[in-house]
Amino acid sequence: MRRSKLISLALILVLNGCSQMPLLSGLMNASSEDAAKEGDLRDDFSDKKSGWEEILISEGSAGYIKDTYQITVNHPNTDIFTTFTKTFVNSEVVVKAVRTAGADDNNFGVICRYQDPKNFYAGQINSDGTAGIFKIENGKYQLIGNKHMIPVPAILGGNGKNEVRFECIEKTLTLSVNGVLADSQEDDTFRSGEIGLIAGVLDGDSGVFQFDDLTATAR
Repeated sequence: MRRSKLISLALILVLNGCSQMPLLSGLMNASSEDAAKEGDLRDDFSDKKSGWEEILISEGSAGYIKDTYQITVNHPNTDIFTTFTKTFVNSEVVVKAVRTAGADDNNFGVICRYQDPKNFYAGQINSDGTAGIFKIENGKYQLIGNKHMIPVPAILGGNGKNEVRFECIEKTLTLSVNGVLADSQEDDTFRSGEIGLIAGVLDGDSGVFQFDDLTATAR
């Protein structure tokens, strides 16, 4: 029996460690009968009933577009994120991600160990060629281990399609892009949780991001 749940909310967060601007977030939460099964989660987003819900709010939208999953952000300093209702303790998530429109001052990537809208980890890249691992705790964003996102030559900037891999295994969080290690940090605040996708813009007016060929593996 298929079970789905959609939660949409506007949430003001404070970016701690990367910006002091308010962040307005739209959240979706989804599940499917396939996600409840043991083993890997694989999705090429060609099936609109695969479990990821669709959302349309003034801050942006998210849903299935041309066999991809697309997140559109309409306002600056805004993140929109979605999670898949399957709990992982240790996980490896790989997805192909691309910014198709909007300013380079953005962020997009993968969520792991999602607890609730104010508590999770995110491995993210930026179209300007930088990357970083974030901890969102009690609604505050903290870039773990660095003062700023770090340059990663392997990132295809602009509208380049990147393979983003985010591993959350025990207390080690590892972000790789296009097969190259981008960052690795240790943190044990969150021990388990859901996986998801996230995208946002900072100073730019808007952004459009597409995700494809997602694999989530329990480790």
